[in-house]
Amino acid sequence: MPWSTAYWLARRRSSLRYLVFGTGAVGALVGGKLALAGFPVTFLARPRIAEAMQTHGLHLSGDRTQGVVERAHAIAEMSGMEKPDLILMTVKTYDAEAAAVEIEAAFPDPPTIVSLLNGIGSDQMLAARFGEERVISATLTTAVQMIEPAVIHVARRRGIGVALNHPLATEFIRDLEAADFLALAYENAERMKWSKLLTNIVANASSAILGWTPSQVYSHPSIASIEIESLRETVRVLRVIGYTPQDLPGVRVSLLARAVFLPQLLIRPLLRKIVSEGRGDKKPSLHFDIGRGKSEVLQLNGAVVQAGSHLGSPAPANQLLTDTLMKLANGQEDPERFQNNPELLIQLAREYDVPGV
Repeated sequence: MPWSTAYWLARRRSSLRYLVFGTGAVGALVGGKLALAGFPVTFLARPRIAEAMQTHGLHLSGDRTQGVVERAHAIAEMSGMEKPDLILMTVKTYDAEAAAVEIEAAFPDPPTIVSLLNGIGSDQMLAARFGEERVISATLTTAVQMIEPAVIHVARRRGIGVALNHPLATEFIRDLEAADFLALAYENAERMKWSKLLTNIVANASSAILGWTPSQVYSHPSIASIEIESLRETVRVLRVIGYTPQDLPGVRVSLLARAVFLPQLLIRPLLRKIVSEGRGDKKPSLHFDIGRGKSEVLQLNGAVVQAGSHLGSPAPANQLLTDTLMKLANGQEDPERFQNNPELLIQLAREYDVPGV
């Protein structure tokens, strides 16, 4: 869509004002494209990112993505700012509660929050804190990374799913379409988020633990068995909840959910291809949690374990990956012990009674 057309549509369709809370790769991409389409967007970012945006603008490039937000309105704190219509929450899941506290302090009557957070639990926390009527669930399927402050690269362009659980959801979707996003509506927010979780955990925790690429993970029969079992456990938990995984913008999640039950010799090459096409050269997100003291694995693999425990659907592979990653994040285990050491993870998998290992 030509920029002039997108700008005209933006001005015609909506007067929503946006605040991006957490300007990392996801927030910068979504907010940046909205800003390029003419919508008023404020970016709350860490000081060095805010300074880079103010000085050099916000640069977007990559797969069918190009543009520079020349005069990005970037701030390092919300003190005294005018209340926006929508807050796009794009922090890490483990920072979501702290972000909610900041929002409450800045806006006694908080605006609607669009949760673009991964995993299970954060949307529920926001709804409990602010009320369901103030939360829109959404998920980004585009693979994107911030390669340096205020410089965004899109590895694989896909789109955004938005749950129709709020009166402003339809208007938000129109704004995303005006900003040249593939934006699709979903009736069930929880099913949408669980479907995204299935894609999030593929070759994520195991890659982070071993320091391996996804190709290495799926080339090793026993490590691949742990991975595949974790995906099978997730699909089983969804079935017990009453959901079948559904396709998301640009992602055939339903195909993945069926494929994981194929024989390993058939599924391993397919998973290698899916991850290669989906993630590109990006490191798995959980890689960055090692030594940090906190990890999103609790809302990803850990969510499968928790739901499975409540519903009587065991998830030993996900328990193994959650426990091991958390020990590495908290400093209870030395990452060097696990780096390029599949036998150690295999030994633990047997202690956890992971099938097929």
